[in-house]
Amino acid sequence: MTTTKMPLLDASDRDQDVKVLLTSGEVTACYYVSRPDQRPDCERLAVVRYGPTPLCADCARRRSAVGKGMVVAPLPDPSTLVDIAATRWACAQGEAALSAAVVRARRATQPCSASGAVPDTTRQAAQQRFAAHARPHADQP
Repeated sequence: MTTTKMPLLDASDRDQDVKVLLTSGEVTACYYVSRPDQRPDCERLAVVRYGPTPLCADCARRRSAVGKGMVVAPLPDPSTLVDIAATRWACAQGEAALSAAVVRARRATQPCSASGAVPDTTRQAAQQRFAAHARPHADQP
């Protein structure tokens, strides 16, 4: 029996999620996101705004005493959106792995009723869901 291991989300996946969120306009970039030489540990997504300057949590902790009298405006927590993006990615990976497993099962001549029983669906639903990917090709064993 061959099992497919799901890759865990790593830093590059999180980076991609952050880029998507920043380009969507749903979150605000930290002031230091384009200044990695000044703040190499910048988290890139702002959680607070000091006057006109948005800062991530790390940059807010490290800010200087200049402007300490500025009004602080908390921003919505962007980590929840990062979690949604990561979960969406994981679901897409799971769906791809499920489709690949169904293809292998059909090539091993398992009936659609068996392929549908594992994801807890009917034979007909399994045929409709996986029909495009599950047909064994004549040129393949």
